[in-house]
Amino acid sequence: MRMTVLFALALVAGCASSGSDPARGPTSPPPPVTGAGTTLDVNFTPSRGVVSDAVQATPEAAWEALPKAYADLGIPVKEVSDASRSLGNSRFAVSRRLGETPLSRYLECGSGLTGPFADRYRIEMLIRTSIVAVETGGVRVDTYVEASARNPEGSSNTGVACASTQRLEREIAERVRFHAGAGR
Repeated sequence: MRMTVLFALALVAGCASSGSDPARGPTSPPPPVTGAGTTLDVNFTPSRGVVSDAVQATPEAAWEALPKAYADLGIPVKEVSDASRSLGNSRFAVSRRLGETPLSRYLECGSGLTGPFADRYRIEMLIRTSIVAVETGGVRVDTYVEASARNPEGSSNTGVACASTQRLEREIAERVRFHAGAGR
């Protein structure tokens, strides 16, 4: 009976909205679900939204700064569209850290007894950023991140969906701001 209640709680937590309002920042992750001597694999629905940040720079300066922002973070650029001022990498694979930063700062993929899965599993990420001119001046830096994690050990090939903490998206915008010479 206790296992049924725990499973029901896990199911309800998994079905709850995990989207976040960019104006308020990311929502906190749901509390862990545990059972006496039992391990449950629970996948939470990732937030699948574009995170936008305003930058007071010309579209040209921001577009020139964007590849530098990706390079700062160690994200190789594989797709570029000059026409839409967007770039990204739809098959970026990384493990443990992005540069000097643990991946758990950027992604919530769940955790186990040894810590966050984002810091131990192989992460496959789709990341895209666009520079959008704003009528009132400046630009919007729109970034979309979608990721999943796979355990590199063992025989299971089952991936775990990851939710963005929105810190990576914000850091890209901050680095665009810096490289474009724009103030806050």
